[in-house]
Amino acid sequence: MKQSVKKLPIVLPLALLAVLLLGAAVTTRLSRDTAAAHTDLGQKYLNSMDYSGAVAEFMQSLSLDPTNEEARLGLAEAYLAMEETDLVPQVLQPLTENGNPEAYRVLAESQSQAQDTGGALVTAQTLVETTDEEEDYALRDELLQQVLAEPRSYAAGVDQRLAVVDGAVYSAGSNALGQLGTGANLATNTVQEELLPAGFPGGSGRVYCAGRTSYVVDTAGNLWASGENRWGQMGLSYVPTNPQSGWTQLTDSGDVAAVAGTVGSLYVLKTDGSLWYAGQGSVLELRRVPVFSAVSSIASDSSRTAALTAGGELYINEGGPDAGWTRTAREVKTFSLSENGGLVWVTLDNQVCSERGFSVPEDWTQGEEGSYPGFTVRDLAADGRGLLLLDGEGGLWRLYDGRLYQQDETARAVYAAGDYAVAELEGGTFQLWDLSRVQPETVTVTLA
Repeated sequence: MKQSVKKLPIVLPLALLAVLLLGAAVTTRLSRDTAAAHTDLGQKYLNSMDYSGAVAEFMQSLSLDPTNEEARLGLAEAYLAMEETDLVPQVLQPLTENGNPEAYRVLAESQSQAQDTGGALVTAQTLVETTDEEEDYALRDELLQQVLAEPRSYAAGVDQRLAVVDGAVYSAGSNALGQLGTGANLATNTVQEELLPAGFPGGSGRVYCAGRTSYVVDTAGNLWASGENRWGQMGLSYVPTNPQSGWTQLTDSGDVAAVAGTVGSLYVLKTDGSLWYAGQGSVLELRRVPVFSAVSSIASDSSRTAALTAGGELYINEGGPDAGWTRTAREVKTFSLSENGGLVWVTLDNQVCSERGFSVPEDWTQGEEGSYPGFTVRDLAADGRGLLLLDGEGGLWRLYDGRLYQQDETARAVYAAGDYAVAELEGGTFQLWDLSRVQPETVTVTLA
């Protein structure tokens, strides 16, 4: 009798536990079956372009089974079709954190639709590292070309300026070392104040300056230079002893995307994302920098060069081209570097960051690295006085002394050059901004 009494407390709870587990299993199965039914219906709505209906069904499915990947992808695709791109990253986050390839593809498409090409490129780079599939490399390369295609119509060096107006190159400043590209005032101390024709022989695509060397990437993607070459920074395998006038073609491969450099150094970014170097250190011919596999952007001030990888890692170089790189930030979609403005960047989650700090509006939210504005920042530039911001729709914003001013113009890109922040406008012209002033500088050229 005592034995039977002792067994009851053990047998009854075990039986009750079995019933509860069976009930839970049945409930879980029913919930998943019901969730699957909502997912199927949501997919039908999505295929028939009833996006509101699709959203309702996918959300109902996820309320029953939050682990349903098909429902989560479908919800993201429905939001994408409705152009609600700001909702897509949050929906996909559980999938991207687990390395789901299809989630990366949908996220990259959403970022592209929102004109966040820099963010889309970082997503696509993560995708190719996950899948190693040809179609994903094609997507990554397409986005890389879009990032590299940004215009560059103004540049400033130590004592020279270049501008592209109506497809022609103009120059101003000192021509002591031939950096203006012409024979006027060559090897003299005379300063040419006006922007005059620079004698460039072809059609100009983009212009750059590094020290007292001027560079032009022509419309065919070839690189030309004029000015100082005493360190071999033109990559010609020789060093001239006297100042030379005119433009020298450095490459004929048609694959130059961008240029940066300091006094005596040249970095060339090619359209395949490879980075090349010539100059100080007895590097007299362009040589690939082995540190990076794919770079999306480069810029320099007087002593440093910055490189942003396709994977969103931002590096600064203050030494040699091979070993002098230090990672400054991760998850970066765009940046700007200049002597006056220093290094500024935007993270994938839309934090605006600066190595020097800046005054922010009261309605911006403080983050771990920087501050969150109330709009998506696509690009930015600093001139040492303020920030010039480009939003997701191409609108321009001037941030000065903690106050934000919206401008009337729309732009394709912004960057820093010399004393200015430069805005490349949609119509093919550009503006030079002293960001302490309410209006940009007037750019005038003299035809002859």
